[in-house]
Parts: sequence; C-alpha cells; structure tokens
Amino acid sequence: MRILRIVYFEIKQLYSKWFLAILITVLILYAFTSFSVGGSNPRLILYNLNYFVILLLILYLSTSFTIVRPMIDVVFTTQIDPVEYYVARAIATGFIYPVIMVMITVPTMKPGLDITYYAATLLFLLGFFVLFTANIQLIPWRGKIPLLAPILIIIILGYLKPELSPLYGLVRPGLTYVVYAMALLILSMATIPRQYIRELATNAYGVLGEQPPIMPRRLGARLTGLPRTTWGVVWATSTTNLTFLMNSPQGSRAVSMRINVFIILIPLSTSFAIAYCIVALLIHDAGAQVFLSSFSFYTIYLLLYVSSASTISYERLWLSLSIDPTRYFRYRMGARALITAIALLPWITAYALQGMRFRPAIYLAIALVSTVMVAPVLSWLVAAYAGQPQVRELQIMQRPMTYSLRVLLILLFIFINMSIYMTPYALALLAVYYPVLAILWPISTALAAVLLIVSAAFLYYVVISERNQVIWTWLVNKLSENGYM
Repeated sequence: MRILRIVYFEIKQLYSKWFLAILITVLILYAFTSFSVGGSNPRLILYNLNYFVILLLILYLSTSFTIVRPMIDVVFTTQIDPVEYYVARAIATGFIYPVIMVMITVPTMKPGLDITYYAATLLFLLGFFVLFTANIQLIPWRGKIPLLAPILIIIILGYLKPELSPLYGLVRPGLTYVVYAMALLILSMATIPRQYIRELATNAYGVLGEQPPIMPRRLGARLTGLPRTTWGVVWATSTTNLTFLMNSPQGSRAVSMRINVFIILIPLSTSFAIAYCIVALLIHDAGAQVFLSSFSFYTIYLLLYVSSASTISYERLWLSLSIDPTRYFRYRMGARALITAIALLPWITAYALQGMRFRPAIYLAIALVSTVMVAPVLSWLVAAYAGQPQVRELQIMQRPMTYSLRVLLILLFIFINMSIYMTPYALALLAVYYPVLAILWPISTALAAVLLIVSAAFLYYVVISERNQVIWTWLVNKLSENGYM
C-alpha cells in the first residue's frame, strides 16, 4: 500500500537507526525484567501507562503540526492525496505511542482469547492516539484545549476508577474495551480537518486567500517597531512573537505584528497553579500529595524544556553576529530567564503554600527556582546539540527534526538533571514516611541550598560574567553547522 511506503519514508526521515535500536533494546529489557520479577500488577501497569500517555498528550498539545519545506516541495506538489499523506505522517510522528504501550503492557498478555482482545484494543487505541495527536497539533489553540480536556479527564479518572479508562483494556482485555477503543478511533477519524489539509496542499506557502485581520486585540497584538538599543531589541523579540503573514493577490509579506507572550503565559500558569493549590490544600492523603506534587513538577519541567528549546528555531544567526555574539546571547538568556521566572512564579508560590500542609513540597518550590536559572540556557544548548532545524521565511521549518542517539542522550541528561533537583524532595519524603530518619530534613535543606547556589553561579557565569565566550562561540558554530542563516 502507498500509505505504508509513505510511513516507511517518514520514519526513515524522523528516526535514526541508533534511536530505533535503543528503543527496541529497552523494550526487550523491560519486558524480560517484568516477566522475571512478576511485575504484572494490572493497577500499577495502568498507572504507569496513564502517566506516560498524559505526558505525551500534554507535550503534543504544546507543539504544532510541523510543515517542513521538503513536505511542500515534494509531497504537496505531487498527486498524492494530502489527507493520505497527513495520516501517514501522523503514524510516523506518533511512533512513540506503540513503543510505550507495548513496553509497559506486554507483561499482562495471557494465552487464549485475551491475546486477540489485547491486539484489537492496542491497534484501535494506537490509531486513536496517533490521529488525535495530529489533529490537536493542527487545529488552532482555541480548539486544542476543548478537544483534549475530555480525553485527559477520562484517562485521569483511571487513577480513581481504572475501569473508566480505555487503557484498562490493555491490562484487562475484553470485548467491551475493543468496542470502546474502536469508538475512539472513529471519533479521531471524524475530526480530521480534511478541508483545511486540502487547502494547505494548494496554498502551503500562504500566498493565496483572503487578508487576515490586522488587530486581534484579545491577544494583545499590536503593530510595533523595534527599540534602538541592543537590550531593547532583545527584550522585544523575546517577549513578543511575530504572528502571521499578510496575504494579497500580489503575494505574501511579513507584518510586524507581535503578541506579548505574557498575555498567554500568565493567565494559563496562574489559573492552573491556583487550581493545583486548591486541590493540594484540600486533600489529606499523603500518597495523593506525593503523586500530585511529583507529577506536576515532572510535567512543568519537561514542558519548560520542550517549549523553551523550540524557540531557538526562530533565531537568526546574522542578527547574533551583527554585534558581539557573547553580548547578544548574554542579553538573550537574561531576557529568557526573566520571562521564565515571571511565568513560573505562580507555581513557585503554589508549591510554597502546599508546603504548609505537605512539608516536602517546599523543596519543589526551591527546585523550580533553581530550574528557572538553568533551563533557559541549557534548553538552547541541548537544542543546538540535537540539531534543531531553523524556521525561516514564511514561518516554514527547513527540514524535519531527526530523532537520533543525540536526542536520547539529551533526554537522559534532562532526566538526570531533574532527578538531582528533586533529590531534596525525595529525601524529605523518606523523612515523612520513616520518622526515624528525621536527620534527612536538615540534609534536604542543605542540599537544596547548595543546588540553589550552584544554579545561581551558573546563571551568573553565562549571563553576567564576561568569561563565557567559549559557550556562545560554540553555540554560534553549532547553529551554523545546523544550517542557520
């Protein structure tokens, strides 16, 4: 089938052989270990599966369906049905779903009819999540959350009543869950924006169509010129985003209209932090407090790195070279660190308030402060190391992002870094569950203080000190190697 050939072509573009080999190795090792230790507890497996699926959905929510130049120049200029290509690209992009689902649930498989139910449920659920993920990436922001919220609620309810989650059919296979998964697949197929995809295939560069509205005031957009000072330019381009192109019968031109990122970030961060704080202050169970605090911190940490790293694609190397690169990037990282601090201040406050009822949470507030000082810089450095492609004219990415061994090493580095920042929190949890280990409280406090000092020293070195030229020279050279202009 042609769609399978397209899937194969896209997988070869998106994933390196080393990446796939390591994933398969991890799959085999995890399955073997689970069988060896008898780790086939359905409830525990469902909890792990729920966590990874929720995390993937949230991460995909923060991104958009990427239209890359080769896709336009090759695929959208041929006779291939654009919807068919869209489905094939979605399957290739969502390749991580089958890896995670099989890796976690394979120990629950039993011989007999259950294998058939398991395979059918797995197939339908994979189809649903792959298409659903692509759909929410393609639609505008105003439609993402209403479409994603019901699915997230259903999966989260699986923690309270596992039978409500469609993923339960992978740990307790049955005909009911086969039908459940099939209904979800039909729903995702029905919500494919076919008309938009076909319009995109004939107007991928955005040079046709009606003129978009000039002033979406509800997002705080405004026509603007750039300041004259270096810091003013850096701050203006860090806190605002160029939003769209102006289309006309004569062609397309960029409009200097910018949307302040605080108009979007502050309400979202504040509203979710308030909701989190209310729930944290209402619940009394220690286990629920642990899950709520650790899950939220994991999510914030990973979303921060994903969203922060992606912004390097809009960097213009000629701009950073028009003045001293070291000075330029020091200003840029200072602006990004300040933006991150303002955006995450509600969550730092929420963890501090939660600490009045659940004492270990205060260490998450300290860990988040440390992360604010480190993540804006590290996210760009790891993105450059991974080969994040540039977005150039007409807001089009030049090539797809390749998932390689470097990406796996970066993920490992990020998780190790996160584990280090969460060590004081983990030690405090031990002190809560084992009062005889009360000595861990001062150790946790001392370690949190050390991490805070180290993070502050790192921020000083990369932003304020003039001895950081080697870092920014490396970044400039790496971006140049990645094809940045």
